[in-house]
Amino acid sequence: MNRSIKIIITCIFLFFLFFENSFAQDFTANYNTGKLAYEKKNYNKAIQSLQTARLQGKESVGDTHPDYIHTIEYLALSYQSQNDLGNANIYFQSLEKLLYKSGNSVSEKMSETQIRIADNSLHMKNFAQASIYYEKGVATTEKVAGKDSKAYASALHKNALLYVKGRKYKEADGMYRTLNPIAEKHLKGTAEFASILSEQADISMGLKHVEEASIQLSMAISEYEKINAPKSSYVGLYLKEATLLEKTGKNAEAITAYKKYAKNLGEAYGIDNKKYLSEVERLAVHVDMKLHSEKDAYGFIKMKSEGIKKKNGEESLEAAITYIELAELEINQKQIDVALSNTEKALAIYEAKGKTKSPEGIAALITKARIMNIKDAPEAEETYKKIIADTESALGKEHTTYGKALDSLAFFYIEAKRFEEAEKAITEGMTAREKSVGKQHIDYGNSLYSLATLYSSQDSLEKAEKALIQVSKVREAYYGALTLEHATCIKELGDLYKDMGEEKSAAALKTYRRAINLFEGIGMKDSDIVRDIYKSIDHINTR
Repeated sequence: MNRSIKIIITCIFLFFLFFENSFAQDFTANYNTGKLAYEKKNYNKAIQSLQTARLQGKESVGDTHPDYIHTIEYLALSYQSQNDLGNANIYFQSLEKLLYKSGNSVSEKMSETQIRIADNSLHMKNFAQASIYYEKGVATTEKVAGKDSKAYASALHKNALLYVKGRKYKEADGMYRTLNPIAEKHLKGTAEFASILSEQADISMGLKHVEEASIQLSMAISEYEKINAPKSSYVGLYLKEATLLEKTGKNAEAITAYKKYAKNLGEAYGIDNKKYLSEVERLAVHVDMKLHSEKDAYGFIKMKSEGIKKKNGEESLEAAITYIELAELEINQKQIDVALSNTEKALAIYEAKGKTKSPEGIAALITKARIMNIKDAPEAEETYKKIIADTESALGKEHTTYGKALDSLAFFYIEAKRFEEAEKAITEGMTAREKSVGKQHIDYGNSLYSLATLYSSQDSLEKAEKALIQVSKVREAYYGALTLEHATCIKELGDLYKDMGEEKSAAALKTYRRAINLFEGIGMKDSDIVRDIYKSIDHINTR
């Protein structure tokens, strides 16, 4: 009997020993499979195998075994690689606990894990958790590497950067002052050091220390250039530099800086890149409308044109559009022959592609008619009339281009002082636009503006006043009150009241003050247009 019991006990022991060894072998197999899948970037398979290993390993080898700890780490990294930061942090936090439990609380792996948790938390906008873990990472790094180390400088930098992103500029300023000497010693000559300088510029801007910010930006750009960093990683700093110069009223230097930004943007992405093309177009509008330099706006449109030609070809429809944009600016700058050349290029493209009577083709014909008028060509009027007829037959009276064609003829008549014919053309255009887009649309507002211009040319200032008031309402509704288009219209209304004489002086002063408030609201407090308004106010007060 005793012998039988001993045999049974021995069998049970051997069974459990075999089962435990088999379970341990299964854990090892799944761990190795998961690790290999992770290294081959097959993250779904890695997660599947590692999850199985996680469940097996705790019982078979224990949760302080190096392979089990690595299982949890690879799980976290696999989720991280799939951008599943929530699950990644769950396992990084498990890893942190296991490192404590296994006696590795003061180790590079611990500080690396804590900073990973903080980075992910920041990305998920969990700022409170990010702050806790950055501070943990800094404390652990200090114990592992000491304060006088590259690792400590990087950990401290990440913690400080959190305050910049949270716009807590006073706290960030103090932290960066602590960071500076350590970063200067251990990070100089790296992209991280250049980034620290640019972040200090953000802090200075946040604290309204504009001059200091400008110096820091220049230093950051210089540092990036020294290490031959990819321009795409820091090209935005050139834009910040230009914006700062503009804020301090250094408009000429700002325009030079905007050109430098555009040049570097082209080098970073290529001049045929969508980002480059949209930016140079935006800069053209900005420089023209806010810095009042049509000549430099023309330069940016030329940059855009070169990019469009590279992307789509010199004979493309896209290139034709830029030729007309250039021509319109060249007309304003009295480069008439150059404008004619660009217009002919555009028209040749539209003709070759059968697009002469498209909205863009008609716009090119209107530009050609303008040039003919400037050159006193006797056929200019007939050309305008033919454009209107072609627009009506090809697009119909309800198309917005029809109203534009009528407006162009109206301006021809205004310049020739044929006011009755001008009013007839504008009125017809307004009727067409009212039917096609309604009275609140900006195209209708443009026809109203043409009418106000006509009345001003006739010295019918009361009629001009009514039309311009309507234009201001349309622009406010369409663009918004705090926009350059609306503010400019209010300023023009003030000019009109000023020209109407002493009885309208009060209205002029009130309207000018409103215009000043609008311009200040869009950041144009120190612009030439606001200075002109103050001169007009002084003139009225003297009168």
